[in-house]
Amino acid sequence: MQLTMKQAVFSLKERFLIYDETGQTQYEVSGQFFSMGHKLTILDRAGRPVGQIRQKLLSFPAKYFLDMEGQPEAELIRHVTLFRNRYTLSLPEGDWDICGDFLHHEYEMTQNGRLVASVTRKLFSWGDTYLLEIPNPKHTLLALGVMLAIDCVMADANTAATTTTWS
Repeated sequence: MQLTMKQAVFSLKERFLIYDETGQTQYEVSGQFFSMGHKLTILDRAGRPVGQIRQKLLSFPAKYFLDMEGQPEAELIRHVTLFRNRYTLSLPEGDWDICGDFLHHEYEMTQNGRLVASVTRKLFSWGDTYLLEIPNPKHTLLALGVMLAIDCVMADANTAATTTTWS
């Protein structure tokens, strides 16, 4: 399965539309305008909430909780190392390892060495557009949640870099 996420170019709150291979809207993701930390809700085509992503406040490195319909809550943990960043998604049936180039949105999610999903950034598009490839449809919501949480971490890093003042 392939999903495409398009971020709204001009929006005061976090809002994303997720499309399937045929271009049909599959999910809508909406964030709260004024909140402490990121809080995203994933809605299906009928407007029903099917997932929620919450940032754990005051944690370094960044941690997010993913609560997806029909699955136990998962925790996404960012690991900061000298040479590269990586993430772990803690799940009862085995952790996912997420590695790659997060700055350029090119990374893979694996579980026990097997590919769960991959993310690539679509070049030459209006606004940020990302492609999410998921070989097994049962991982769709969780992989989407991971991609959204990592996007939040990268947005925070970009904001911090652009708001630094020099004296």
